[in-house]
Amino acid sequence: MTSLIEVVRAGDVARVVLTRAEKRNALSGALIDGLTQTMAGLSREDDLRCVVLTGAGTAFSAGADVSELGAVTAATAETFITRLHGACRAVRDCPVPVIARIDGACLGGALELAASCDLRAASVRSTFAMPEVQIGIPSVIEAALLPRLMGWGRAAELLLTGRVIDAREALQAGLIERLAEPDALDGVVAEWTEAICAAGPRAIRAQKALMRRWEGGREDAAIAEGITAFREAHGSDEPRSKLQEALARRGHRRPRRED
Repeated sequence: MTSLIEVVRAGDVARVVLTRAEKRNALSGALIDGLTQTMAGLSREDDLRCVVLTGAGTAFSAGADVSELGAVTAATAETFITRLHGACRAVRDCPVPVIARIDGACLGGALELAASCDLRAASVRSTFAMPEVQIGIPSVIEAALLPRLMGWGRAAELLLTGRVIDAREALQAGLIERLAEPDALDGVVAEWTEAICAAGPRAIRAQKALMRRWEGGREDAAIAEGITAFREAHGSDEPRSKLQEALARRGHRRPRRED
């Protein structure tokens, strides 16, 4: 656990909280590393039955930290994106189910984290987007998981336009499994954790491992190709210039929403 990640254990269930609320839980390198380490540590606990991943404050996470994203160059791009992939991979590799509890913005890299979870429940005030093309880069790494959740057409719309969708549309599209009022969200998550903990612990772990095998390695190959595409995108000035344009349109010297 780090200062940016809080872990609360309630019996066999671990609640992992992103605690950079003042930045809407923007995914800084330090937060990403903390999450990776936290998930790796939890994965080694034999008595763990389920993990709930959520964010503090008014957002699940507003995505990659803009200040760090704006500093990425062709020389550092692969390291930058591989770091985020490591956190997503740690979530996917957790031997027990991981539930994304989403309340508020879930954008860019944060949506990739949510897609890496096994189940997703969101409040009605949540919003979702993959805005990367609007700032001159493709959506890569665990964005490769979106077509299996939403279907190719809806995933293509999200990835090619960068538009923001609300929680009801996300439910209709299959991006999330459950929708609730904010004060009922924990109850929805509890339904899942209680059912998981009531099942056989070996059976649950075996089921998750089987589901990963059912993917057949297709997503992993696509993620590797995405890392290359991200690096190549930074071979031009497009990411830097489009990010500056996007920030100027928002009229913020230091924007609240961090994609």
